Amino acid sequence: MTSLRACLLLLCVAATQDISPADVDAMLKRADGMFEEAKKGYDDARAANSVQGFVEAGFKLEEARFKYLVVQEIGSADNKKAAGDRLRAVQQLGKLIRESRLAISGAPAAPPPSDKPDAPAAKPAVPATAPAKAAADLLVRLPVPDAAVQREAEKSIKDLFKAEYAKKTAADRQALAIALLEQAGKVGDDPGGLWVLYRDAQDAAVQAGDAKTAVLAVDAAAQRFDIDPFAMKSAALAAVGKTAKTGDEISQVIDAMNRLIDELIASDVYDAADKTAAAAVGLAKRAAQPLLVQKAAVRAKEVSEAKAKFQSMKGSLETLAKSPDDPRANGEMGQFLCFVKSNWDMGLRFLAKGPDGPFKTLSGKEMAAPTGAAELVAIADDWCALAEKDKSPLKRTPMLAHASTIYEQALPDASGVLKAKIEKRLGELDPALLAGGVDLIALIDPKKDARQGTWQKDGRALVNAAANEYDRIQIPYVPPDEYDVQATIVRRSGDQSIVLGLARGNNQWGPNFDFYHGGMLKSGVERMDGKQPEFNSLVYTGGRVFHVGKRVQMEAQVRKGGWKITADGKTIFSYMGDYKNLDMSGGWTMPDTKLLWLGLWKGEVAFERLVLIPVSGQGKRLR
Repeated sequence: MTSLRACLLLLCVAATQDISPADVDAMLKRADGMFEEAKKGYDDARAANSVQGFVEAGFKLEEARFKYLVVQEIGSADNKKAAGDRLRAVQQLGKLIRESRLAISGAPAAPPPSDKPDAPAAKPAVPATAPAKAAADLLVRLPVPDAAVQREAEKSIKDLFKAEYAKKTAADRQALAIALLEQAGKVGDDPGGLWVLYRDAQDAAVQAGDAKTAVLAVDAAAQRFDIDPFAMKSAALAAVGKTAKTGDEISQVIDAMNRLIDELIASDVYDAADKTAAAAVGLAKRAAQPLLVQKAAVRAKEVSEAKAKFQSMKGSLETLAKSPDDPRANGEMGQFLCFVKSNWDMGLRFLAKGPDGPFKTLSGKEMAAPTGAAELVAIADDWCALAEKDKSPLKRTPMLAHASTIYEQALPDASGVLKAKIEKRLGELDPALLAGGVDLIALIDPKKDARQGTWQKDGRALVNAAANEYDRIQIPYVPPDEYDVQATIVRRSGDQSIVLGLARGNNQWGPNFDFYHGGMLKSGVERMDGKQPEFNSLVYTGGRVFHVGKRVQMEAQVRKGGWKITADGKTIFSYMGDYKNLDMSGGWTMPDTKLLWLGLWKGEVAFERLVLIPVSGQGKRLR
């Protein structure tokens, strides 16, 4: 690997001395060469399915990024623009590298085929290899077509979607945005048509108040055209935020703003990240939800700290150029890389040369590359202890996330008490729990809460080990007025009902997944309008939701005006209406209609994760 010290020296000499335009051009050329090496390293790592290869490609990419940053500081206007363009490409390649490493280490096993003839074939799980996408030329972008070309393209597009353009309700504008994006995927070599499709999709999404689709439209356009995606996303989210009225609508805009902040920080655009965080705080106050305001305020503080560390890092570069072993500068650089950039592979190397203290001690232990489960757990424990003492949200969250990664590494080789400890710590480090969520599985006592069936704890999971008909268990928790539930569920055997029971006030209902009626596989709701799931209008017939062996990530969102449930990002149920129209009857009835609950019909299922995130109101634990 090219020496990062040498890279830093070049950067700082350039930044602190008078140099000619030719010198800056040469630095930009060296940065481009490093970027090309990173691209080649990425492609080689894909071919070899090598995690270490992706790490090395990431190092090279980081060196190129530092050089581009210096060119932005000292170069001419043309050089600054070129460096800015390259930094956008650096961000894209960095995303490919991160996704590739995850694909190798975190892919689920493929589910076995279903034994039901009417069940659709399961999509094959992602193989334990890197994504197929190669590092194509990330620097080439098309210019935005001129006005005349756009007008010509508009004629054809508006004629093709004449009926859709004529409809003006929010739902209609959202449908138009999605239709235009789908059409863009079918367009070949037609820059004018492609640009208009992306442009109008973004506009329609903004009119619909759909922050997520608006951002998708900008991202798609940025893949092909020479635009500033950050400025466009910021403008789109500001426009959606102005029209957002309900707490749920405002929360969705803030979620999109947080994702934009992540991108801005990754690209070292801290002033814009600061402004976006401040806008999110303002929106949260409009929602009048204390928890949302608190989270937005913490996020704004994190951004402010990240900005300060970035400025400090620039000073550290100059120091390292003169004194490569300077402890303070090494410590500052290491903290910037670990806590701001989430680049622990590189950051630990600097922390290990930092001033005496816990950061130096812990990073030195990690650099020794321990492999034993007990040694890894000890290091993770130390990171957790350090995080608990630190008042900085910018440091605390990354340290806990890093500790969680180390615990995961230790788990496969652990057994007995050590394994139980790791599983407990991983549950405690769940990001949703750290953000104020409630671990529902931890609240359940199978002996006290089961209403039928053989329920038991299996590590962090809740399992029904010998399910019969109408097996169910209550969760001793009265949910708040509005909330989300995040669940990770695995069907181990069987092929029928899995029920994620919800409640709001005195109304309780049961989304029922994968039951048969008249020989047809369905999912429905127990009950709506006094009708069983076989006969009411809230039904899903898009195929099996839970295949044996497949881990499903499910989310339920309960709000004042309605609720919805997604499975692996796909909407299964969406209900807008009066909660009085929902109730329970028959074998699924529970004794306390204020509580959340779970139900099964013949089969073994593991609820590996069940976390409630309050949105508004106050929940109540019964024990």
